[in-house]
Amino acid sequence: MDWVGPHQLSMVLQARSRWRQLAAPIGPSEVRRTERWLATARVALAVSALFAVWMYPTQISWWAHWLLGIYIVHGFVVMLLFRFNKRSTPAFRALVHVADLMWPASIYVFATGRDLFFLFFVFVLAAAAYRWGLWETIGTAAGSLTILWSESVALRHGLLAALDGFLVHHHWPKLGINVSELEPKRLFILSVCLLVMGWILGYLAEQHKLLRAELERASLARELHDGVLNSLLGLEMRLHALADLQEGSTARELRQIQDILLEEARKLRELMQRVKPVNVDAKSLRPRLMEIAQRFERDTGIRAKFVCDSSVVDIECSICGVVVRIVQEAFANVRKHSCATEVSIHLDRRDSNWQLTIEDNGVGFPYPGRFSQSKLKASGRGPLVIMECVDSIGGELTLESTTGRGSRLEITIPRN
Repeated sequence: MDWVGPHQLSMVLQARSRWRQLAAPIGPSEVRRTERWLATARVALAVSALFAVWMYPTQISWWAHWLLGIYIVHGFVVMLLFRFNKRSTPAFRALVHVADLMWPASIYVFATGRDLFFLFFVFVLAAAAYRWGLWETIGTAAGSLTILWSESVALRHGLLAALDGFLVHHHWPKLGINVSELEPKRLFILSVCLLVMGWILGYLAEQHKLLRAELERASLARELHDGVLNSLLGLEMRLHALADLQEGSTARELRQIQDILLEEARKLRELMQRVKPVNVDAKSLRPRLMEIAQRFERDTGIRAKFVCDSSVVDIECSICGVVVRIVQEAFANVRKHSCATEVSIHLDRRDSNWQLTIEDNGVGFPYPGRFSQSKLKASGRGPLVIMECVDSIGGELTLESTTGRGSRLEITIPRN
């Protein structure tokens, strides 16, 4: 093994930077790039639609041509704003999205053959999925349907006659809207299609983002293991050999440096475990927790025990991953703060839920007593990361601490 040199230090800094990128929300540059891509797609869709309308065999209203032309101008203006403006506020992006939502519902009512104009709905759903996720995309579909149904009710109950009368009075062409195409049966079919399309696009976009995050984290964990961790362990081994050749204060100082390197290596291992994606289901949860406990005991010398009294675990996969994170964080806290010699993990069934109990014989928390999760939140105390994990699955945490005798965490875990 080699000493840690500039290359390894550079790898540490790069890994640190990538970790911050993974932990932080999407940055302004990524947002601007996403909006530029959507703006380009918006213009391409509008120009293609206008070209197709000129060649479409069905008669298209004069007003539909003008609306498409205005939509093209709108698309170019938005594209130029995102390309040359260095900042884009959330309010402006929301306004652009609302405009995108209004255009399909406005253009859709003008043509008898509407298959072409359905693409505008697909675009606005895809934009919502690309910007945000599942529920925002479903909300966009619901908003489009609300506008369409409102237009249908208004136009079929006198608004169309009033507008056509106004246009004829001023010697302008009629709107050319076929009200029969807005009858409830047709809109109901369209509603089902849009909601299903919104769910599919939002679900796929959300899963794709999760997959990208997992791949990035797995890549970062490999880089840490293959580069920085191996170099730290190599340096620790050489310091150990060098300390054996020294005497007195020099040997003691080398031993202290060696201990510091071992502690940093342990912290790096814990970071790697947190970064790695957790792929665990109900069947593999028990062996995974047992493996974590055995590795913790092997690395730290603190005796660790995992017990699960039930032979069958029926917890949803996404919750299993959070349970693993909770146990990893609990072990990290025990090693750093508790001065414990023993720690035990119990996973037991409690009526329709499960209970995870984490207990150690360390010094306990600075505040003795028994506290519910709501009391801990109100006082700003407690294991914050574990509490966030418990909140994410709709569970409940109780902390019991005795000064000098250890602490006990009782976590209620829902099955799904």
